[in-house]
Amino acid sequence: MKIYTIRERPDLIPAMLESLEAHWPACMPWIKKHMEKVLADEGPVPDAWIAVEDGKIVGGYTLAIKELLYSQDRGLWIATLYMDPAFRGKHLSPILIEHARRRGGELGYEKIYLATEHTNYYEKYGFYTIGPDACAWGEPTQMFENTTLPPKKEGQAA
Repeated sequence: MKIYTIRERPDLIPAMLESLEAHWPACMPWIKKHMEKVLADEGPVPDAWIAVEDGKIVGGYTLAIKELLYSQDRGLWIATLYMDPAFRGKHLSPILIEHARRRGGELGYEKIYLATEHTNYYEKYGFYTIGPDACAWGEPTQMFENTTLPPKKEGQAA
């Protein structure tokens, strides 16, 4: 699987949005706005990543800076993580999670956060619950925290 930032491959955005629209319609206004912001900004965050396997878009994730639970502090968030249903169960999500954690380490962050209604999933990858939250489209969720990963060393496998 190859993972591209949308800044590298804006040509992949329409196919990614089509997949998201079909399976995650409630999130679409936020995701479209986020992708527009990524393309307009010069900095490393916000960002959006698209995963491609055998020429097909299989998923992706976004990174954003947002306030932490019950705090004025801000942290790095996996704002969305999406895997097309046709590619679920093929152990590709852990690759995206590792990519996001490693990207966070490259950017100098020690922690990375996410909010989701999925429990007993992200815990397998070292995330732990830090409290309740409501996502951008209003559904109740739990907030999770994990450490980032250091940048890959030269010659280290992807």
